[in-house]
Amino acid sequence: MTDSLLIESLISIAAIGVMVGLAWAVFKTPSPPVTMERARERLSFDEPDFEPSSWLIDTKGRAALAEGEGGDFALVSRLGLDLVTRRYPAGALRASEINGELEIAPLDPGARRVKLAANDAAQWARKLKPAVAS
Repeated sequence: MTDSLLIESLISIAAIGVMVGLAWAVFKTPSPPVTMERARERLSFDEPDFEPSSWLIDTKGRAALAEGEGGDFALVSRLGLDLVTRRYPAGALRASEINGELEIAPLDPGARRVKLAANDAAQWARKLKPAVAS
């Protein structure tokens, strides 16, 4: 009984090692950067009624932020190998500009913080702050 338990344990450990190795091989490639074309395509698919009036695209390819005609915002960011979108009404985002990066912290406790490096990060931080104050 002891020999079979040892063999079964070694087989299980080897199988786990193979699965971890396969997962590493498959998912080691980084997700493609967020570009204007990809962000626009994903946003039009996920939020067909959202009409962006202006865009802020991260120079490092991490995310994109769009301002809608009605004052709401849509965030397109990478998650795994795909893009996800999240739509926020005016006042639902906290923003600050630190060293040329716009840091967005949604008021939703389940949402994650996102940083966007851009030349006009300070302008977007000012654009988002009045909405928070009201």
